[in-house]
Amino acid sequence: MNGKTTIPTKTWKEEYIKLTAERKTLNQRYLTLKEEVKESEKIRKSVYSILRQEQREQQPLRKQDMER
Repeated sequence: MNGKTTIPTKTWKEEYIKLTAERKTLNQRYLTLKEEVKESEKIRKSVYSILRQEQREQQPLRKQDMER
């Protein structure tokens, strides 16, 4: 305790308040980023779905071209 005889409760409370505020801020950022990731994942799935659909549509054309 560096030669002090009393417990530094005031300092601890200040640190607790500071850390609690920081945790709340970080938690809010986390939730925002989590939503962004969720939205990005939806977009990615949609893009892959569209690409697969286009690929399916092009495959029969190739078979017809090969028969000619």
